[in-house]
Amino acid sequence: MVQDEVITHEKGNEEAWLCICGNEPPEDGFYPCDEKGNEVEPVSSWGGLYVCLRCGRIIDSDSLRVVGRNPHPKLLA
Repeated sequence: MVQDEVITHEKGNEEAWLCICGNEPPEDGFYPCDEKGNEVEPVSSWGGLYVCLRCGRIIDSDSLRVVGRNPHPKLLA
């Protein structure tokens, strides 16, 4: 993983993320995750991380920085 990777927003829509890999919400999407990139329910103890379902990049929702990667995240049923 390249250090200091940052994802971007769709032009004019700050809630629609565009991952470095080209994924966006209507395609594979992004899921709330733990620090290992595995999907979790976004409850009060959740850390605000999301995983890109296409490439496994783990994204800090506050800064949009890539903080890790899990190419095979476990999803909730």
